[in-house]
Amino acid sequence: MTKILLIDDEKNILKAVGSNLEQNGFNVDTAISAEIAFTKLDNKKYDVILCDLILTGMNGLDFLSRVRKINKDVIFIMITANGFIDDAVKAMKIGADDFISKPIDMDGLINNINILLSKKENYNNENKPKFQTNLIYKSKIIEDLIKEIGMIAKASSNILITGETGTGKELIARIIHEISERKGAFIGININAYPDSLIENELFGHEKGSFTNAVSTQKGKFELASNGTLFLDEVGEMPIAVQSKLLRILQEREFSMIGSNSVIKLTARIVSATNIDIENAVLQNKFREDLFYRINVFHIKVPPLRERKDDIMPLVYYFIKKFNAENKKNIVNISKDVEEILINYNFPGNVRELENIIERSVIVTPFDSIEVDNLPNYLKKTDKTPSISSMPPNNLYDFDYDLNLDSVEKELIIKALEKYNYNQTKTAISLGISRKQLRTKMKKYGLFSEK
Repeated sequence: MTKILLIDDEKNILKAVGSNLEQNGFNVDTAISAEIAFTKLDNKKYDVILCDLILTGMNGLDFLSRVRKINKDVIFIMITANGFIDDAVKAMKIGADDFISKPIDMDGLINNINILLSKKENYNNENKPKFQTNLIYKSKIIEDLIKEIGMIAKASSNILITGETGTGKELIARIIHEISERKGAFIGININAYPDSLIENELFGHEKGSFTNAVSTQKGKFELASNGTLFLDEVGEMPIAVQSKLLRILQEREFSMIGSNSVIKLTARIVSATNIDIENAVLQNKFREDLFYRINVFHIKVPPLRERKDDIMPLVYYFIKKFNAENKKNIVNISKDVEEILINYNFPGNVRELENIIERSVIVTPFDSIEVDNLPNYLKKTDKTPSISSMPPNNLYDFDYDLNLDSVEKELIIKALEKYNYNQTKTAISLGISRKQLRTKMKKYGLFSEK
């Protein structure tokens, strides 16, 4: 049943129009203001929004503008009074699908709704992927990415996903698994999270008694992912010795546990991911060229958030809804200044950073709207256009905005090391990186000699 949200500050219109629509088979909710409508949009997905242009509080045009930033698909019909034709035209330019004038011709309205629903269904059938994802997006670049995923997901070939930290590479890998219809499990491993000496054991498993402390047989990730998907995150950090063994497994499609002569067939599909320039790593002999071609049959590049700014506001409102529920808040809006700051920001931490910003802002704001004062300090520049080098990766420290990116990273690491008394494990955790990554960066910036 088609779900309609009707918004008007005249109760008699809500009652009369709502009742008529319900008699014609529509499911109708009503709201007497745009602010109340936002709370309903948080809790229910509507097919059609009917909204009066003139409302008490936020007007219809502002409401339309904000709705379109979080939902490009809902059918939006503006209701106008005679003499407001210029505003009706403006509404069409910023995203309204149609407008009707008061007094409302119910037969004409119902006919228009049905026509628009039919057009939308035809468009979806012709242009949208034939599967559902939990990606939040509005941009054409992600829509094209989803179509690409749809074309390759059901094949058995290996896939390499590249992209900056925080872009959602694992989420893409899980979507590929879900629509591939593989019967086995999705098993993931972060190569960088294990010391070199333990990676083989995690991947291949071991037989009881194969080494000291091997008190029982343990299956490895390759076996656990049988008939499913094995996700190798940060594959670019894999030690050369393990790369050689992985190459052999991918060539022969079989492997053995540590300490065992039994051969196990490889039935998992391998999906790898990395945030490094892996082709450059090949040129520097840090990653095997033959393995690169084995894992890179299909290549998916996930764009950074700064290259798909149309997705920022849909993500903002998605995270607001998420953290409202977690923190028992009722945030329904963000100020225009906050919106401007977020749209102009470069997001070096990508979607993960945006999620952290919104989580913090939802928690600290005492109102039903996120204001500039609720944002982290590094976003509160007077020109409202923070640069990529102005952002500390974990949002904990303040920096001189004139520093370049390497200087910012070095300063951040120094401050974190000092805070945790040069305990590398605690420092790495606070920075959101592995201890191995921390030591690599300390070596890069010459920090081992600073204490």
